[in-house]
Formats: sequence, C-alpha cells, structure tokens
Amino acid sequence: MIADKMIDINGIKTGYSESGSGDPILFLHGAGFGAEGKSSFVRQLNGLSDAFRVITVDQLHFGRTDYPEDGQYIDRLGRVDHIIRFIELMGLRNLTLAGHSEGSFVAARIAIVRPDLVKKLILMTSSAVSPAFNDDRDRAWVQACLEYYDVSSPMPTEDQYIEKRRKNSLAYAPDLEAVQREAYRRAAPTPQYKMFQNIPSHERDPNVYVCLQQKYILPYLEQIKCETKIIWSRNDATVPVHRGYKLATLIGHAEFHLLNNAKHSIQIDRSDAVNNIIRN
Repeated sequence: MIADKMIDINGIKTGYSESGSGDPILFLHGAGFGAEGKSSFVRQLNGLSDAFRVITVDQLHFGRTDYPEDGQYIDRLGRVDHIIRFIELMGLRNLTLAGHSEGSFVAARIAIVRPDLVKKLILMTSSAVSPAFNDDRDRAWVQACLEYYDVSSPMPTEDQYIEKRRKNSLAYAPDLEAVQREAYRRAAPTPQYKMFQNIPSHERDPNVYVCLQQKYILPYLEQIKCETKIIWSRNDATVPVHRGYKLATLIGHAEFHLLNNAKHSIQIDRSDAVNNIIRN
C-alpha cells in the first residue's frame, strides 16, 4: 500500500510517497505542469514494493512540496541540494537513485557531487542529460520539444489535462488516471502553471536548455563510478535514441536498455520491462 507522507527540509514542507521494505529506491520525477512523484511512478510504487522500499519525492514547487515565496521558478540545478538533504534526513543507505526526464539531471548531479549517497544510478529518457548532436539533427527534437512543452494557451481544464496525458501514453489505464487527476487538483490552485509560462530562457528554449548539462553534467560523467543503467524510449521524438546512446558512451560503464512502444514516460508505458530491469 502506498503511504503519502510529509517531511520538513530546512523549513520546506516536502511531500513524498513510499511503499514496501528493503533496500531503498528513490525515484525523481521530471518537470511540467502537474508533475509530481506519485503520479510519475505509481507503477513502480506498486510494482517494486515486494522487493524494495520504493520512495518518490515531490521536488521544489511540485506536488505537495512548498513553493518559493518569491514565486520564481527553480530550475533542475536548483533542486539538487533539496534532494540531497532529503536523502540525508531519511537516512537512506545502499540507495538506488533513479531519475526520469529532468529528474535524471538531479540524480546524475547528486551521483557526481555526493557519490557517497548513491550505490546505483538509473537514468530514464531525459533530454536534460543527453547531449545534443550539434548539427542539423537537432532541429527535429528541438521542434518536438517546443510542441510537447507548449504552455502558451490558458491552463487546461482537468479533463483537457487528462486527455493530453492519455494521448501521450501508450499504456493508459485507470490506475494512472486516478493519480493524475489527483496531481492536477493539487497543481491547479497553485502558481505552477503561471511559473511555467514565465520560466527563464535557459529552461524554455531547447537550444539553450542543454547549457546546464554541458556545464554541470557532461564534463563530470567519468566521476560516476557506481553501477549505472540507462533506460531509453524508442518512440519519444523529444529525445532521439542516439542522444541516449551518446550519454551511455560518455559514462562508459553504463548499461544501455532501449525499449520499443514507449513515449516520453517510459516508466509508465513499459512499466513491467522497466521494473524487471531495475530488479536485475
């Protein structure tokens, strides 16, 4: 059974969910309106709890975690220290740290700056950490990102939000709809949608978006010594396969797993396969 809990991190009320017992796996969600831990990883909370202590945490200004008083968007680099402190306060040992999308940036950065906290690392379908091609091949994924993350329209209604989630999933089902409706109802009354409409250029422009990884991730990949698995979607136009493969080659010792019939949220579309990779 999934338990929803709260913890205070340096005065920041932080929401997290957990299930099961055993060695811990901490899952870090990506960004986007309505994103949060439980709705991103419900199929891991339910599917891995027989063998692990599965934990998901809501990062800064997502889910049930506090929003900054000044209303400013906190980028993926700015979320790192919050998660490090969460790991410390929770007393997590022998930790498998798993990130999806922007959560992979946070996970990789923690593995770089605090290797003592991470026993195993899992990175899943993420433009936030995968290198650009730096040639004409970038045009296709940049355009796909502009369309996928477009927030120029007014905030969607709950049904519009669910319809978009359904359209962007290859394995939609009632379990997912239930937690995504909860996520929408948490996000809608908050400043979150407005924050996404006013995010800084390095978060909005895909051509500039890669700068943080170029400064804080790519030069330090050789420092990641822990066992690392990279799990990638074949059918996600925003992050082509060869960007993920290039990331794997830069890490060197990483296992690269490519799954068919999966869009951006690979942990949802191919949950059984992802969970089996993690088990092994």
